[in-house]
Amino acid sequence: MNTIVSLDLSEKEFSSIKQLVFDVTGICLGESKRELVKRRFAPRIRALGLGSYSDYVKYVQENGELEVSNFCNAITTNLTSFFRENHHFEFLASEVLPKIAVRNLTSRRLRVWSAGCSTGQEPYCLAIKLRESFPGLEKWDARILATDLDDNCLRTGRSGEYALEGFDRTPEKIVQKYFQALPLDVNDNFAKPMVKAKEEIRKLITFNKLNLMQQPWPMKGKFDVIMCRNVFIYFDKPTQAKLLARFAALQEPGSYLFLGHSEVVQDPHTIGYKLVEKTTYQRL
Repeated sequence: MNTIVSLDLSEKEFSSIKQLVFDVTGICLGESKRELVKRRFAPRIRALGLGSYSDYVKYVQENGELEVSNFCNAITTNLTSFFRENHHFEFLASEVLPKIAVRNLTSRRLRVWSAGCSTGQEPYCLAIKLRESFPGLEKWDARILATDLDDNCLRTGRSGEYALEGFDRTPEKIVQKYFQALPLDVNDNFAKPMVKAKEEIRKLITFNKLNLMQQPWPMKGKFDVIMCRNVFIYFDKPTQAKLLARFAALQEPGSYLFLGHSEVVQDPHTIGYKLVEKTTYQRL
């Protein structure tokens, strides 16, 4: 292995990494992300004992799935919180779930997909809304699929353990109802109060690893609700269009798609949706 003297990132290396990131994840890195690339990949390069960013690109290409997880984990950004962009959850409770309850009354089947779930706050919020706003839920076959390409995020989601300080947008009664306090480590002066999601919401959620660029997706059934929020901002327009078409193929007319607050679809009718609320679309 090479001895690392410095980790300068040349223009050629940056271009190679941008292309590899796009090929693997669909994420488009602009010129402004140069420092981010240096900061995110340098620790992994050093851990492997490699000498340059070029060496790392070659290593990823040669080691396939063995390194792709680390590669994806390094480049993804996982900023989230409980009930972020809460207007979506309010619309879900007041407008979407009552319609699904009527439309699916015969099958009593309810499927929700949190695509790009990060560390799991979004699917747990969805589970809470189902518990709070869907009468007779126990008599339904209700499932929430939570997917992400970051193994570390999925590990957090499956654990259901979160710092209490992340619930600043969540009513205290909801936290007390659906989360239990974990013992505080008295030997750690910097320990933060932690809570763990209770079984009644955890059992509604399945966390699976999924790269949205994967062909084909393993899911076969239709989804009544898809949340893919603050994910499209990392994709170029052609990639966004392809993903929207794939979402549409997994939804029946009347189903709902939620995107992030800055992710606006131009001419949604051309892809089979109509705008019904802020960044909320209904399948035609």
